[in-house]
Amino acid sequence: MFQSQFIGRDCFLFLYSGEVVVRTACRPEETIVARENLYPLAYQCYQPVEVEALSDAELLIFPAKELRNVLCWSQMAEFQRVQIAGDPTRDEDAQWINFILDSNLFFKVPPTNVSTIFSKLRRQVVNRGDVVVQQGEVGEACYFIKYGLAAVTISDVETGEEKLVAKIGPGRCFGEDALVNQTQRNATVTMLQDGVLMRLEKDDFLPLMKKDLAAVVELDYLLENIGHDDRCILIDVRTEAEYEFGHLESAINISLDILPLHLPRLRRDVEYILYSDSGFRSNAGAVAMQKLGYNVCSFATGLADLYASMVLNPSLKPLITQKRYWVKGGAVVSDHPRGVTI
Repeated sequence: MFQSQFIGRDCFLFLYSGEVVVRTACRPEETIVARENLYPLAYQCYQPVEVEALSDAELLIFPAKELRNVLCWSQMAEFQRVQIAGDPTRDEDAQWINFILDSNLFFKVPPTNVSTIFSKLRRQVVNRGDVVVQQGEVGEACYFIKYGLAAVTISDVETGEEKLVAKIGPGRCFGEDALVNQTQRNATVTMLQDGVLMRLEKDDFLPLMKKDLAAVVELDYLLENIGHDDRCILIDVRTEAEYEFGHLESAINISLDILPLHLPRLRRDVEYILYSDSGFRSNAGAVAMQKLGYNVCSFATGLADLYASMVLNPSLKPLITQKRYWVKGGAVVSDHPRGVTI
């Protein structure tokens, strides 16, 4: 028997194998078989949960904050890829930019600042034999290889013997430890071919560590405006699967990762309020839209806190629905349980 009062708030619980019964005060008893249900157990339920195994079972427990952050970073990476794919002037850069989005450096930067990284990179032409970084020196920049091949070597401090560690090519990043730590280079990188590097200075990187925040609104503002004003539209930036499970009344769904595809259809004279489960993804989307000139803000607390509030205030329950909404003629409409997003 597994019992917890923190599921959904502090952690997510997934059934990896076996069969269990889930009991909670907010829903009927539910029998769940592994792999048949992709949602966390007691998803969007913020009351104490009891899980009883009907067979040998394995549960996976993930910290909620960390899992939400990873999901936001993943969707913001796709956001950038969609933007790149829609810009023919960046076709040449698409491959190595994708490498950046998959690099460890990307995960050191708040999702709201990812796009800014690209504007800070400086092109550096290098020749065969050039030593780009030297073991033992204090680093002030990191590099991405756009074209060319380089050798990574380490010298033994006692014997001076040099050992080849690796050969790295386009898309690889090196020297990134210098951006976040005052450390000496632990290897030497020498060009084996003529090439082009993209250099990111430490002084340009450190400001990117500060998280940008969008303007926020509270629940009272939503209740006063949403559904009453066609010039105020609520956008759920969670995935379609999350949206279908339950969402705010009158909210249309545009997942954060495909938001750039819909931007040309969004009007700049309308106020858009973005929300997600914790506010992390909605803030990232709102900041990105603000930089592009849209009138947008983020629902401060997110849907998770609203669900938690329903435990003490059941009158809030009608705010959640499974009806789908879309924009038609400039207004949010829903005349069918299943509709299409804009």
